[in-house]
Amino acid sequence: MRNPRYALVSGLYAVALCKDVDGLYGDPVPPPRAVHELRGCEARGDLARAVTQAVVEGSAPFGTLHVQTHDGLAWLFDEVRVLGARGDVVTVESSGGPRRAHGTHGAFACGNLIRVSPPAPPERTHTEVTFRGCSPRGELREALAGGAEEFDAVRYQVLTWTGSVHHEGDAGRVTGWDGSRLGHGLVDLAVSFPRQGLIPHQSRQVWDLWHRDRPAEPGTWRRFTGAARAEWLNQAAGRSYGAPDITPGTTYHLDGTDVTDEDSLLCALGETFYGPGRSFGVGAPRAVAERLAGTTLVWHDADVARRCLGVLPYADRRPATFQEFVDAFRSAGVRLVLD
Repeated sequence: MRNPRYALVSGLYAVALCKDVDGLYGDPVPPPRAVHELRGCEARGDLARAVTQAVVEGSAPFGTLHVQTHDGLAWLFDEVRVLGARGDVVTVESSGGPRRAHGTHGAFACGNLIRVSPPAPPERTHTEVTFRGCSPRGELREALAGGAEEFDAVRYQVLTWTGSVHHEGDAGRVTGWDGSRLGHGLVDLAVSFPRQGLIPHQSRQVWDLWHRDRPAEPGTWRRFTGAARAEWLNQAAGRSYGAPDITPGTTYHLDGTDVTDEDSLLCALGETFYGPGRSFGVGAPRAVAERLAGTTLVWHDADVARRCLGVLPYADRRPATFQEFVDAFRSAGVRLVLD
């Protein structure tokens, strides 16, 4: 098949190349909340304080909870609320179920974990995604030829024109197939897909723009927000080969009209110094500044970034502030003019 848009992968190998997909793009659905009992658990420190608050107020927020069970395994619970405790049993509610952790440092010691809320029904956690116009190969082709009713869980890849990978994620079990109207000998494959893994529509628009080559129109990144803008930046960073050299002593003009967060600043800087559809691929202020050493940067409408950079809520790390970028630029030898 020439220029497939999607691949389904089992183990190390692609088991289908596909022309299109239905149902993959939509609003992701957060995983259902689950309630667990942490039995034989010694509540101490922050967990003890959360238990006390839960007893008084009914529940208490905790964030990420790290637990080690008697068998030596470590587990992480995300977006935890402590619901209460009786004796050495602490009851918590979390986003989805626990996931394995690699280390035990700082973990709370507990005997075992027992889920006490019933599993969510499949219709709440999964939906059907259909990959259309697929050419099966390998184990999947053998399964179809043998009349199997379903196939093991697969991953999916969103492909570029040349076959490199835009994005990869878990898909689920192949639950059915039928002949496809997209070509003789091709099949449509139905997959039981996790709702939390659905892809926002804007991300598809980004991948469509980058399917063959980088966008040549200036300011394309301004069309996107949030995760889609981060994906645009990721694509630009991965395809900045052949970018022109940054020349010390040269004056560059940054249009700061829409620089409202770190991603938009990196998009605007990449376009200013390298041209449309390119980016530095780094985000720390000092790392960016070192690339620009010896240049003059005229930052137009800098007050937009002054008001916005570093003030948004954050989950994993605090975003850099406007002043931190300014200080890094000047320390690296950038002559910065704030307009």
